[in-house]
Amino acid sequence: MFSPRPALVALVVGVAAAQIASERPLGPTVDFIALDSSGAPVADLQSSEIEIRIADRVRVVRALHRVSTAPAPPAAPTVANVPPPYGTNDQVASGRRFALVIDQESFIAGREQPFRDAIEGLLKQLTASDRTMVAALPFGGVVTNFTSDIERVRLAAGRVTGQASRTESGSDLACRTRRFLESLEGWLQQQEAGTSPVTVVLFTAGLAAPRRDAPMGLMPGMCELEVDKFRHVAAAAGAARANFYVMQPAEVGVGASLPRSTIGGVGDRGSDNPLEGIEHLTGVTGGTRLPLDATGTASLIRVARESSAYYVAELEPVANEVVGRNRPLAVRVNRKGVTVRARPEIRFAESLSTRKIRLSVPELLGSFDAFPDLRLRIGGFTARDAEGKLRLGILVEAVDQTVPLESVGALLIGPDGQVIGRWFARSAADRPLLGAIAADAGPYRLRVAAVDAAGRAGVAEEDVDVEVTRVGPLSLGSLMLGVSREGSTAPQLEFRAEPTAIAYFDIYGGVEGLPLSVRLEIARSVDGPAAIAQPLVLTRADQTRVVASGTVPIGALPPGDYVVRGIVRLESGETGRVIRTLRKLPK
Repeated sequence: MFSPRPALVALVVGVAAAQIASERPLGPTVDFIALDSSGAPVADLQSSEIEIRIADRVRVVRALHRVSTAPAPPAAPTVANVPPPYGTNDQVASGRRFALVIDQESFIAGREQPFRDAIEGLLKQLTASDRTMVAALPFGGVVTNFTSDIERVRLAAGRVTGQASRTESGSDLACRTRRFLESLEGWLQQQEAGTSPVTVVLFTAGLAAPRRDAPMGLMPGMCELEVDKFRHVAAAAGAARANFYVMQPAEVGVGASLPRSTIGGVGDRGSDNPLEGIEHLTGVTGGTRLPLDATGTASLIRVARESSAYYVAELEPVANEVVGRNRPLAVRVNRKGVTVRARPEIRFAESLSTRKIRLSVPELLGSFDAFPDLRLRIGGFTARDAEGKLRLGILVEAVDQTVPLESVGALLIGPDGQVIGRWFARSAADRPLLGAIAADAGPYRLRVAAVDAAGRAGVAEEDVDVEVTRVGPLSLGSLMLGVSREGSTAPQLEFRAEPTAIAYFDIYGGVEGLPLSVRLEIARSVDGPAAIAQPLVLTRADQTRVVASGTVPIGALPPGDYVVRGIVRLESGETGRVIRTLRKLPK
């Protein structure tokens, strides 16, 4: 997986003035995490399977998008072994925001190693697109702001030291809990609700639950801890789109007293168990409580896994939408074995009729965020020009073919994150929409951004190899699939009701009359047996190029993915092949 980030800022500055910015009115959206029984993010949730309630009112879900924030873990090999047919928005890892918040006054000096080990375990799971900050509350503040520099985060965590008292009373516990909650609320209020949620990993060795700190009938003590202190944190978390994970040492609360109130007022002050406040904060924020294990890494690996994708539900607008005020939120999924993580409160910050974001294609290409509103399909293919130089051809399709595109651009990014080349469409209305970028042979990441006429934005990515296949004196370009349209072949990435498709690829080099055979095969896997095999027709395009083409009967094929193989065999026995995955959808 390549990182496209380091060289993108200069690109945005250099070409933004030449592009047309669009305005996109934003409707109300709700984000949440959906996990399967193994704890992995669910990949195929449908809008019909979810119910969203805001203030006890069921809202209509207009659309549901899955946002990938980190590369998915490698999937187990399958029997089918079929490469993806094209790139999509789902393959864009937008990057995550982690806020590592340490409750300094809860840890005794010299016992910081568990949370440092946990942070080290998380750092090993980060990608170049992730950004992490470290904050020490209530007194240390932000040690380092959001950064992708892992060493900077490591050093910041190492500078945080514990400040807990070794002789803490119940009143002391309540006082420091109040200080921490007030500082946490203030920190959350300073966090802007960005285009992606922030994962807050809170390290604490104990918090007090709400308590009076005085017997019944007397005035509250100086360490009164109201339940509203917790509620205010929950409200700030909802406004900041903060998802909470609360990490605690395993021994927290072991042997702690749990006093009960009596008729005489004894025990009214509240519990001195430092676990109860952790449970209370976890409950009001809709968070997850996890232990710091012996090595300090397993729980943070789980956090990294669960935060690798989330869903965004676009809601149908309603009249007189409430803005600027928190309201209860509940998200349910009607699928067995699926667990939902959602904040219990939501706040729409401003009027939806006036909230707009200006977007341009260069800004989309250089952004860290995912843009799933405009669904795209993209394909890359290798061709060679008359001078023998390689070019990556680019094919762009909107999933909704009725949507007119306004502007489209692409970057070709090398393994080191540097931009190798770029392309901007002169006319985004062309069908099919084709472009090209010159490049040397090698692996790259293709990133395509588009804005439609309604101002919706989309970014799709695909891993591509710029290469030709050698067969003796010949070189084979990429195999392409398309349809016959107005007497010519138009490339296409996906098929549905078409009775036939056209497969074709270029053959470069060789001499006139070179004996060879060329055939086309369709199989269920890259190396599986051919279900269809037929010869291809060779047509001379120019002095250096011959086109091999043939018709693929797909009308009777069941929906699914198929591998199309173009095979060239020389008289000497040398053989070479090029492949492309054909995806057929139900009619």
